[in-house]
Amino acid sequence: MDFRRRNLIVLGALAAVSVAAAGTILSIRAQEGRSRFTPGEFLPGFAAHVKEATRIHMESRDGSFDVNYDPAKGIWVLPERGNYPADFERVRQTLIGLAAMQTVEPKTARPEWLAYIGLDAPPKGSGTTITVADKSGKTLAALIVGNSAELENAQGATGLFVRRPGDTQSYLARTVFPLRGKVADWLETGVMIIEPARLNSITITPLKGAAFTIARPNTSSREYKLEGPPAPKGRAVNPAIVNLVPQLITGFGFVDGQPASKLDFSKAVHLAAHTFDMQNIRIDATSVDNAVWVRVSAQPDPGTPTMQRQEAAMINARGADWAYKLSPDKGRLLMMTRDDLMTEAQAGGPDGLPPGMVLGPN
Repeated sequence: MDFRRRNLIVLGALAAVSVAAAGTILSIRAQEGRSRFTPGEFLPGFAAHVKEATRIHMESRDGSFDVNYDPAKGIWVLPERGNYPADFERVRQTLIGLAAMQTVEPKTARPEWLAYIGLDAPPKGSGTTITVADKSGKTLAALIVGNSAELENAQGATGLFVRRPGDTQSYLARTVFPLRGKVADWLETGVMIIEPARLNSITITPLKGAAFTIARPNTSSREYKLEGPPAPKGRAVNPAIVNLVPQLITGFGFVDGQPASKLDFSKAVHLAAHTFDMQNIRIDATSVDNAVWVRVSAQPDPGTPTMQRQEAAMINARGADWAYKLSPDKGRLLMMTRDDLMTEAQAGGPDGLPPGMVLGPN
């Protein structure tokens, strides 16, 4: 065998052995590093004091807010929202999630790397600080929460990057419930639930222009139609927009809340919805700083079944004192006029096809 070729083979073999040896050493060191870290409670001792919690403070780029326990009412509330009721399930899941949080392994301790896993401190950073205190103001738990991460053998748990305030050492942790830092996730949202199958019609009275109604004749009909005169020449009713309007009732939701007394509803858009089982829903809407806020009430028809009368009483009890901020999309939908339900008529036939063309079965 050529001498140079033999040397290359020997050197190649030695290099392979060296690489394998280096890999083995690195693997051993990694195992040693892991063996020195023992997973455990991220918030040691908090589980024993979780029942003493009366205040949860959240701070993020979006702002800060408190969730406090009101002993007089026996509920959790949001003080900055006029003591609007908090979602008890969210409170429960957050406290249990923190008490049960377990470290999986340590991650970076370099301050300049924390932003990559969402652990740079708010308000400038993307992390969320959560502080839990008791009625005397004593801090029971404090942490900064970052990005979520996948876990091996998660078994229903959620992976999360976390660290303690004032400490740059980060960890990958395991939590049984996700942690939410936006106020919309903490609001009690069960104001009303109207199933899509029940809704019959909606009439909206805008600030300008005539009132208009969309309706369907029975529960088996899937499409709502705009009632009243036909569209002006050159215009056509847009069925896609028309069929979004029912979601103002059947998908009622909001992103913020405050006492209705803080808003002026003297000049409001009015929505009246009627259901096939003789329930009537009323919504008044006003625009403040480019945001749409609404009040909600219910009034059953005469002779309405007992279940619907009880439903109306519950809606009125929950919504009597409060105003709800809609998402931008739903706010724009509620503020539409009849003309906003129109679009430019397409050239051709009624289906937007050239005259005389008919769609076949295929």
